[in-house]
Amino acid sequence: MHTAHSSPPPLALHNLAFLPPLPGLSLRVEKGQCVALLGIGTEHEDLSRLTDVLAGHAPSYGGQILVGGEDVTHRPTGLRGLATIGAHAPLFPHLTLADNILFPLRASGQVSAAESERRTTETLSLVGLDGRRALKPARLTPEQNLRGQLARALVMRPEVLVLNRPFSALDHNATTRVMALLEKLQRAIGLSTLLLTRDRTEALMAGDTIGILENGILLQLATPPELLTRPAHEQVAITFGEANVLTGKVLYAEDDMAELRLPTGETVEAMAAPGLEEQDLANICIAPDRLSVMFPRQMSGPPEENDMLLCTLVSARHVGTAIHMRFRMQDGGEIIAHRPPVHTMRDLEPGRVALLAWQTANATAFPMDHKSG
Repeated sequence: MHTAHSSPPPLALHNLAFLPPLPGLSLRVEKGQCVALLGIGTEHEDLSRLTDVLAGHAPSYGGQILVGGEDVTHRPTGLRGLATIGAHAPLFPHLTLADNILFPLRASGQVSAAESERRTTETLSLVGLDGRRALKPARLTPEQNLRGQLARALVMRPEVLVLNRPFSALDHNATTRVMALLEKLQRAIGLSTLLLTRDRTEALMAGDTIGILENGILLQLATPPELLTRPAHEQVAITFGEANVLTGKVLYAEDDMAELRLPTGETVEAMAAPGLEEQDLANICIAPDRLSVMFPRQMSGPPEENDMLLCTLVSARHVGTAIHMRFRMQDGGEIIAHRPPVHTMRDLEPGRVALLAWQTANATAFPMDHKSG
């Protein structure tokens, strides 16, 4: 895929105020790329509201929507060069699949009957529904319904697709197949997508870039590795990185590193979030798969290394590619570790003493008074 660096992106949002009185949303969807917005928090209408504003079904409260470099913020629905897919836009139940796909072409009045039929046949083949064109939606599986929605959107050749929780009616295998189709379309036709989801796995599987949207506020927009290793906000670490959270007091903070003392007396190191200062109370976030676990043969006293946490194994569960271990710390708090299945379950009896540690770069300390953001 060759994209001219000077060409405008299929979709650019500039300080788009879609959920007042919150700050506006800014992002870009490049050609052939998928940006996934992972919605977290208690506000469950933010993704639907954003979809409605992008489609033109609801007004924005400021900012711009640029599609292919053109300002479409105030254009009517259907004339914006983008298409939306999801439960909010089902196939028409009284029409066959082919007529559903033909509908927007006929409504536009800009495409001849012969060209409309050619596009319909081509698009049905593109989404793998060649043999289903005469069926009505009630006779299609949920996966085929979603593929039909995709075909109805693609037949208009939009600059970008906005997918609002499109996989909510699908099982895991069907979701995986449709995601593979979307990835194939990215490569084959340069499909550009904005995926709105509340499912972390979906965001990870589909998104080249992922934004964490908490109750309508964008906390961070970055690649998955950056979100996991350098979260800019505590909620990003907890929700996206599934991090453990420990409390500590900052002994010193220098450059982007900090040393902290835990309530149990151990001193540990972590990357320092912006605003972290000496004597602050901090939340230390460590992802379960970034913890090292050691089971000493004998443990007659506190660990020799001060940065190792003395814990007791509470339980271990084999989940196929990893073992999920739950430990109790000396102060009664719990911490979760995910490790490769190198131990037999017989070796992981509850009550075993363990030492936990992590590399400094794998933990982030955020000030508890939320000075960082």
